[in-house]
Amino acid sequence: MKFMEKASGWLFAIGLAVALVFIFICLDLFIMMGFKNAGIDTGIYKGAYSALAAIANTLFFGAFFIICKKIRRPVLQMKKVTWVEILLAVVVAIGMLGFVDTFIMVSDRIAEYIKSFSNEMDQYRQAVDRYSGVEQSQVPLWDTICYLITLCFIVPIEEELIFRGAVFGVLRRKMNPFFSMVFTALIFGIMHRVSIHTAYAIVCGMILTACYYYTENIFTSIIMHSIFNIVGSGIGDLLKIRQLGVPSDVRNEVIMNFNIICILMMVPAGLALLAMARISRKRRLKQGESVVSVE
Repeated sequence: MKFMEKASGWLFAIGLAVALVFIFICLDLFIMMGFKNAGIDTGIYKGAYSALAAIANTLFFGAFFIICKKIRRPVLQMKKVTWVEILLAVVVAIGMLGFVDTFIMVSDRIAEYIKSFSNEMDQYRQAVDRYSGVEQSQVPLWDTICYLITLCFIVPIEEELIFRGAVFGVLRRKMNPFFSMVFTALIFGIMHRVSIHTAYAIVCGMILTACYYYTENIFTSIIMHSIFNIVGSGIGDLLKIRQLGVPSDVRNEVIMNFNIICILMMVPAGLALLAMARISRKRRLKQGESVVSVE
């Protein structure tokens, strides 16, 4: 009987998590259809489209959290977090970028020998390129700025509220913390669609969820996600703005230097994650809660 109750609880939690992700997709598609019906090219005005979609999802899930709190089923954690934990999270975020940089470099080397893998890498680069399928000269400067602001600040809030706040939150109420992290990371990775992107997004999703779990504060993962987007894409996209006139060799050198720093931070990031786990362990043991650790 206990097994059946536990299984039904798992199924309910997974079903609710999937339903929340479905709503996220539907809101995104709704905004996209609105643009298309108005005759607006989302390729050219990607910034405006991304901003509206992110804001719509943020507002919806904000309302979801309020409702959950009203019915005394809170899923979003916003407990007090120390500056030490925030600094550790920043180190983890930079090291996480180093992992992705290393992953991409290894993937590029593999792609030199495997044609199918080379095609996957081409698809990945098109997926992360702001100007894939559209000339930069067609994109208004204001939309480029809007895109950068959305990518670096609004999207991290949106995605962390959805995946760490809502998805992990509802799973955590019924499931073991570790399995909740795994399911959340898998859903987060799958939502990135392109196989190469999905592969490292699952790992990053696991790290972000773990840090959220350790600190019990959604702002921790939001800060980490924002740093990841700023350093991983935002700076490169900013330097691509033709009005700034930054030479391509200078841009490439800046990006390469950031990549080197991030790769060097991988070991400190691992130690920082262990430190966060230890702090969480001590706090939860005092509270008498179960603990999941990376140790």
